[in-house]
Amino acid sequence: MKIPAQILVTLGLAAGFLAGIPTVVQSVEPQSGEIARNLEVADSKAAAGDILSRSEVGLVRATTAYDPGLFGVVTENPSIVLNQATDKTLPVISYGEVLVNVSSKNGQVRRGDFVTSSSEAGVGQKATESGFVLGKALEDAACDKDEPCQISVFVNIQYRPVEGRPSFGRVFSFLASSMSKPENLPEVLRYFFALLLGGGAFFFGFLFFARSLRTGVEAVGRNPMAKTSIQVAMVFNLLGIFILTAAGVALALFIIFYF
Repeated sequence: MKIPAQILVTLGLAAGFLAGIPTVVQSVEPQSGEIARNLEVADSKAAAGDILSRSEVGLVRATTAYDPGLFGVVTENPSIVLNQATDKTLPVISYGEVLVNVSSKNGQVRRGDFVTSSSEAGVGQKATESGFVLGKALEDAACDKDEPCQISVFVNIQYRPVEGRPSFGRVFSFLASSMSKPENLPEVLRYFFALLLGGGAFFFGFLFFARSLRTGVEAVGRNPMAKTSIQVAMVFNLLGIFILTAAGVALALFIIFYF
């Protein structure tokens, strides 16, 4: 049975294309199911599990809490690696699940906590305030007080407001301190919108309440015989105004505290 020449040519081109890609490497014993990249790392002490950050000299171990330059994590034996390995490169993951070095410096990391960088080179910590985070912990850590340990973290670098339950004091403090930080603009706009919504609902509710009360009193004065029906209408009118006002204020509080 003869194979058509066009099929042979197509298979030959495909094989040649795949053979000509030297940048994809399959590891034998993968420890990470994500795709890593072999990247040049300027920090000679960086090792598997270390958090990396961008710097003027290149990629180095992060040494600042909530570092805006967070880049990724050095991994070991990933399933797929892109780029050719050299003496100066290390496999780095910038998105996905990977083992990360963490400490209990800022409290023991629990599953679901956000992890960020710390003052200890390459070691992460529990994120307890707004700032840049590396990702979310997928398991509980069991680190000794003075020694870091490794846990699985889903890396998804982002700016994240990581705070406890907000209060009005925190809201106004956040607005005052965030004006000079461009990355906080979405949060600032959210709070301003919520305050505008709540304040507007309260103002217009009070305005309509006063107008309805005055109109009802005038109507009773003009027609005393219909006093009962006018009063009933006033009660329903005021009840509707109260419900709408409360809904506006509740929506504003929901936006501030939970959205």
